[in-house]
Amino acid sequence: MTEIPTLPLYLHTNESPYGPPDGVWEAVSDEVMANCHRYPDSECRDLRAAIARHVDLPDDMVAVGNGLDELILLAVHAYAGHGGNVVLTDCTFPGYAACSALVGAKTRIVQLENYRVAASAMVEAISAGTDLAFVCNPHNPTGTLLTPDQIRDLIDAAEATGAVLVVDEAYMDFVANQSAIDAVRAGRQVIVLRTFSKAWSMAALRIGYAVGPTRLIDKLWQARRPLPFSVNPMAQRAVPIAVRDEKFIDTVRRQTARARGLMFSRLHEARVRYLPSVTNFVMVSTGDRNSAAVTARLADEHRIYVRDLAGFELPGWIRVTIGTQAQTEYTCAVLAAVLT
Repeated sequence: MTEIPTLPLYLHTNESPYGPPDGVWEAVSDEVMANCHRYPDSECRDLRAAIARHVDLPDDMVAVGNGLDELILLAVHAYAGHGGNVVLTDCTFPGYAACSALVGAKTRIVQLENYRVAASAMVEAISAGTDLAFVCNPHNPTGTLLTPDQIRDLIDAAEATGAVLVVDEAYMDFVANQSAIDAVRAGRQVIVLRTFSKAWSMAALRIGYAVGPTRLIDKLWQARRPLPFSVNPMAQRAVPIAVRDEKFIDTVRRQTARARGLMFSRLHEARVRYLPSVTNFVMVSTGDRNSAAVTARLADEHRIYVRDLAGFELPGWIRVTIGTQAQTEYTCAVLAAVLT
């Protein structure tokens, strides 16, 4: 009999079940007790320095924000603005399009090919008078990954036209030894976004960061000046402690990979269609069943919350966060019962 884990299971926002590195919550508690009455450092000096050391770049090549959502909005303000041209893929994180619309930028949508980012089509789109391009890699919600050569081609296209390429690597911590940050270190003109909300298990603290050439980071930082207090002091205290644990992400990556392999195996056994993923979520087909109805049934009858991907223009699919192995066993048993 499949063990029933503690319910409900919140498998719709891709949170990690493993918790943050040791010392983080103690530091957060201490900061609240000591300095709750004080504003945070608006320049986030210690935070940026810690992240800079973590990614092996100078402090002035790092910007931070209240999660990646803020940095995406700032990027559109800084690099496109009113009337600018922004290239996006379809069926992806809706924040790119929403932020572009908010500032009056025009968007050009590149269609996916077999649920993957069409790198060659994006190169063509970037070459056609683009100011800013977003690519999510690994892609949310399909969990697919562009190769380093494809990322290089996108950077080449952006540099050739003066466009700013933003590579959103929110889920790259689940992939070993691959990141566009290497291109930043090599002097390429690209902005890379990373977050502490996913693999680092600090979603509640809201810390995202951007790395890139100094001139582009300066422009992004200037766009933030009207709102000086962004990243909260608990987050500013937590991150320098978290990144000291050099083995933490490797451990989370291995645990996630084991549970992900288990999910693939169980879904295959149940003949439930899914897309192989490199991340901590899996895109699962609901077959001939309405994805909204399946999502509601999982929540109402089984207390399992997943993401209906109709809102990503992918009706008939749901996105399921990978939990612990016990959570994964139970979730797959329920999915098999509901979908077959």
